[in-house]
Amino acid sequence: MKSNIRTLTYTALMTAFVFITTSVIKIPIPFTNGYIHAGDTAIFLGGILLGPVHGAVAAGIGSAMADLLGGYAHWALPTLLIKGLMGFIVGYFSSEKRNQKHVLWGTSLIWIGSLFAFIYTAGNTTLETIMENVEGASSIALAGEIVKNLNIQLLVVAIGLPLLSLILFKLKDRYGITFSQLVGMIVAGIVMVLGYYVASGIIYGNFLASIFSVPWNIVQFGIGGILAFVINAGLSRSPVKRKILQYRS
Repeated sequence: MKSNIRTLTYTALMTAFVFITTSVIKIPIPFTNGYIHAGDTAIFLGGILLGPVHGAVAAGIGSAMADLLGGYAHWALPTLLIKGLMGFIVGYFSSEKRNQKHVLWGTSLIWIGSLFAFIYTAGNTTLETIMENVEGASSIALAGEIVKNLNIQLLVVAIGLPLLSLILFKLKDRYGITFSQLVGMIVAGIVMVLGYYVASGIIYGNFLASIFSVPWNIVQFGIGGILAFVINAGLSRSPVKRKILQYRS
């Protein structure tokens, strides 16, 4: 009974942490109706500390509350599902030790294929169509510049994410992160980016404009991973992490 109460308490605290880090600092994403934030840091830590079930609860509810109370109520349900899945994935990989390399390779292939599909789609869409579907593309010249910048951003993140993953892999032991947890964060981040792309296309009925959120969402979970490394290192030096892990799901 006491362990259940402690687990619920830790889950509630992590839910609040997700909500706060998502709500306090919001940076609007150009050409979309979304924003980036630091909430992924709390989601990664929640999955590591609480495990798949309670990590998913904290991630999903905390993020959905931020949308509901922050003027993005129409995003609350997709956010609940996508962010909840992120928390579950990180928590699952934090405790699961089988076939992680296979999953990582498989997810990476899907990731690379998706990025090149985005680049191909943006590059082979007429500028007139860009003007009709992308907010801010008010002229042919501006539409062309927007597409050019988008392709550059996609190429940069296509190269930058593997490099960041390699750097974090080299630093993981120093910051108290296991290979399993790193894989979980990478897979969860990729699922988040692709999940929001699909959700945005469905909500707005426009899968072209939602491509413009992809680079920014990648930046969001990349920064979230870096911050999670730093905070986890601090927690590893205190008894707090050990106490929470005793009651993880």
